[in-house]
Amino acid sequence: MRFLRRSLRTVTISVCWETVGAIVVGSFPTHPLTHSLPHPVVCICYERFVIKPNMSDDEEIGIAIADSLYGVFGLLLTYTGYLRLTAYEKGWEFYSHEPFFWVKIGLFGVLGASSFFNTTKIIQRSVAKQTGGDFQPMNEKLAARMKQICNAELTALAFIPLMATLMARGVGYSNSIPWQAEAALDALIFGGLSFKYIKEALDFEDGPLETEEVEGAAP
Repeated sequence: MRFLRRSLRTVTISVCWETVGAIVVGSFPTHPLTHSLPHPVVCICYERFVIKPNMSDDEEIGIAIADSLYGVFGLLLTYTGYLRLTAYEKGWEFYSHEPFFWVKIGLFGVLGASSFFNTTKIIQRSVAKQTGGDFQPMNEKLAARMKQICNAELTALAFIPLMATLMARGVGYSNSIPWQAEAALDALIFGGLSFKYIKEALDFEDGPLETEEVEGAAP
């Protein structure tokens, strides 16, 4: 747990220093996308390798902290992307007709929507533990599903830098397709997947550990 806290503290401090330094020199809006991606990747990787059946209290707290930081870094990434889109770089008039820009937005939508499952379950478990509710050790089924979500998030993150490079170079640029249609498609993807993953998390039944069931059945 001490190693986790030191690691997360190091990541947080590095982001703060990068942000402060960029603001001082006036380069924050044009800060490269790839400089911001490692921070959410660290958080997802931590969750991916720590989540397991029957986690300890420290591990439960650790993934809650990592998930919270992941949300903060995601908002920071979204904000810097908005500034680059509207006020800097090539601007909205260029990117709105770049198909790989909309693919990148779609990947961000998949990334954000899929994270709702883990976030919802982590919040549910934290609240149940703190309020003395029906808290049970994480079972094998839930741990496996949460790891699958982490894998999906990492896959989406892996393709985002490629999409950013292609859109910056104007690959496939065309103003023949209305940007409103592409935006609507991305919104539909995000909305649909958000509903799916939140509903799945709320309906997911946390049963007892299989090892406990076996022990309980023993004479």
